[in-house]
Amino acid sequence: MSLVYNSTILADDTLSLPPADRAFQYGDGLFETIRYERGRVWFWPDHVARLQAGMTALHLDWPANLTADGLHNQLLGLLGRNGLTDTTARIKIQVWRQPGGLYTPATSQTNYLLTARAGHPFAITQKPKIRVYDTFRLHNSPVSAHKTLNSLPYVLAGIYKVQQQLDDVLLLNTDGHLAECQAANLFWLTDNVLYTPDLKTGCIDGTARKQLLRLFPDQQQGFFIPDVLSTADVVFSANVMGIQVFSGAFTTAQHTRLVSAFTDTAV
Repeated sequence: MSLVYNSTILADDTLSLPPADRAFQYGDGLFETIRYERGRVWFWPDHVARLQAGMTALHLDWPANLTADGLHNQLLGLLGRNGLTDTTARIKIQVWRQPGGLYTPATSQTNYLLTARAGHPFAITQKPKIRVYDTFRLHNSPVSAHKTLNSLPYVLAGIYKVQQQLDDVLLLNTDGHLAECQAANLFWLTDNVLYTPDLKTGCIDGTARKQLLRLFPDQQQGFFIPDVLSTADVVFSANVMGIQVFSGAFTTAQHTRLVSAFTDTAV
């Protein structure tokens, strides 16, 4: 498989980074995970907007001589080179600060890396085994809405999930309010009203979250304790790769709207 490092195409086993690399030393960067399906890089404008907002929050410069359209074209070229044009793929964009300095960086210039691997089509699945993971709580910060390279809360939540043989875990904020799941935003429907934690709980500003908020314009964002889920009609998580239902079931109309919004195919 090939990758793109700072506009250069390389075999993935030939990429070499120096020990002073700030992604390794300090987690000083961001990433985006994107679904490619049906010949389309899904929700590209939202991914670019979040990446640019995150780079602004981290005081990182957009790569020189590269536009959003140019980056999109590089992704399409990489998909073709890896034989993924006619299938479903998982794309990852990583951007991080170039070497220099200790905690205080010496530059705002960036490196970037594009990778693409085979993926799974968007799907709505059942994952009923969930539990609150309360060892590590989230908090609101200038970077909490973005996908930074420091992902330890989610790594530890994943270890707990495996140890407890769960399908997913619920993460709380420091005040005990629902925040999100391990790798997806949390939602529930009650009387056809969509509810989800407020971004100030410290949850990620997910791309799928944006689509669902547009799909349910009367949604409610706020601060909720876990007990509220017991009275919901359906509880689920969502990211751009799929929707996982924890309890309850979508109505036929809700299911059709969700599938259409994420695949352009009504069923």
